[in-house]
Amino acid sequence: MKRTKERCLILSVIFLGGFSINAYCGSPWEAFLQRPDKDALAMLKSSIAVSAQRCSWGNPGNPDVAPTEKQDKQLFELIGKGNESAFRAGLLVSRCLDGGELEDFYRSAGNFFEAQPHKFLQIVKKNAIPDSQLSNLLTMLSLDTVDDFDRQIYIIENRISLLGGVVDDSLKEVKKLGLRSLEKEKENLNRIKIEMGKAK
Repeated sequence: MKRTKERCLILSVIFLGGFSINAYCGSPWEAFLQRPDKDALAMLKSSIAVSAQRCSWGNPGNPDVAPTEKQDKQLFELIGKGNESAFRAGLLVSRCLDGGELEDFYRSAGNFFEAQPHKFLQIVKKNAIPDSQLSNLLTMLSLDTVDDFDRQIYIIENRISLLGGVVDDSLKEVKKLGLRSLEKEKENLNRIKIEMGKAK
């Protein structure tokens, strides 16, 4: 027991500097969430990146890699507030999240986009995010907008405007794909709104 504590102390000093001993010796997610910056993200990647690549829907090993329910709430809150390292961490384990958690990640990612549209596109391009996932990242809206089509359309239009305002030739292709997804979502919402109005 004493030897384990000494080992944790040494590792904490060598690798983590400002991290608490308990954070390092506990879950890698605990350590990351205590200080979600680039250094903490690098440590998280070294701990889980290989296992995260093996994640797939229904894989019983997913919970060993993904954050706990309490931790993912913290993670999504950080992402929604525009924390870049948190967004990168979410993408790292997105294949390990179940249906509801994955949707919550997408919702928080949409808020991250609104906070940092240019950085969002850079990260998406660097990670070679598939078109379908990019669409979900941009179009999944918070649950409190359900059945409020005017608000949904307003948010989508705002995201179109934000995306259109990103001027960077290196991001031209991913920007075009994002705009296509948002414009399609706007068309769908307007169509549903009209159909709902006719049904009343």
